[in-house]
Amino acid sequence: MASSPKIRVALIGLNAPYAGTPTGVNWTANAHLPYLRDSSKYELVALQNSSAERAAKSIKAHGLDPKKVKAYGTPEEVANDPNIDLVVSSIRVDRHAGSLIPSIKAGKDVYVEWPVEANYSIAKELTDLAKAHNVRNVVGIQGSFSPIATKIKALIDGGELGRVTSSTTITTLNYVGPTIPSFIDYFVDKKTGGNPFTIDFGHVLECLKAVLGEISTHHSLLVNQYPEVDVVDPATREVIEKGRKNTVPNQVVFDAILKSGAVLTYKQHDAAGIPPGATPRKDKSRLPVFDWRIFGSKAEVRVTSYDSIFPNIGSNDFKVEICKAEDGAVVEVDLGTDDFGHLPEAARNIARLYEAFAAGVDEKNEKRVWYPDFEYALKTHELIEGMYRENGF
Repeated sequence: MASSPKIRVALIGLNAPYAGTPTGVNWTANAHLPYLRDSSKYELVALQNSSAERAAKSIKAHGLDPKKVKAYGTPEEVANDPNIDLVVSSIRVDRHAGSLIPSIKAGKDVYVEWPVEANYSIAKELTDLAKAHNVRNVVGIQGSFSPIATKIKALIDGGELGRVTSSTTITTLNYVGPTIPSFIDYFVDKKTGGNPFTIDFGHVLECLKAVLGEISTHHSLLVNQYPEVDVVDPATREVIEKGRKNTVPNQVVFDAILKSGAVLTYKQHDAAGIPPGATPRKDKSRLPVFDWRIFGSKAEVRVTSYDSIFPNIGSNDFKVEICKAEDGAVVEVDLGTDDFGHLPEAARNIARLYEAFAAGVDEKNEKRVWYPDFEYALKTHELIEGMYRENGF
């Protein structure tokens, strides 16, 4: 049987390393490029940055072949290239729509990072446009593909926990507090859509739902304890701007009853002793920065990490343990391995998401292999919008 042709990808947002002060978190280089540069299902054929010159510099900086990877400076150039099948937007949240609308209108498939856009209304417009032009679309909320989520889901489905009655999560918010590094100073402006609340909550919630199921009813508490923050140099930690207005919460409480009847409690907070943007302390005498417990009638599962708050990304520090009521022994759960363990941590679940998108139809049930699309992600956008309204943000 002949193999399918590779999906030809244009990547928007892969920058060359900055000589001066960086902007953004370099997610595209860390999470997308490692898989795309050596994939059996995809071929990277174009980069688009703010100018063709910058795209060309990025091609050179990342060791890509300029004969095979084109450099573009506008979304329209990408849309007009007939040799591109999939356009990936991995840039600032409030610029997602502008980067993808020309390609959607041209009938190209699109991938967008989470959140889809700055708010529910714009995300809904993009969803409707993709539907009108019948283009396949995928959203980078990759938590469902994390071995952490898939393994715990298998334990629950196999009856190891019995009836799941509740789940409690306590996790640290990243980049919140009295200061903000200059390279992500836009995180303090709710209007941009991408901030520690929307990004962190959306990703962790995806893992929780993948394991525990959908939400029935909920209520929330959002608190902004830092209405003004100082912008600091990320290298020296020196203040370069005092009193920047902050409109984003640093404390998040979310309580829900799931459709299964289980109770979910979730708390995100800023952490004492960890400056925003700094690496969390890995001293195991301290409490974990991520602590998720699932309680069942037959057993309890605990997921902890001392250096990562993102189960959707994972890290070698994440530990999954199960304690069965029958003997009280705590046993570490083996998460297994697959073909993507050699990739950097940030790229592994992104690779699994790309694989699902490329898979097409599942031969067993003749339905498309599941992956999160615009319509699916829109539900989380709507939930977040409701949380903002509930708390007067």
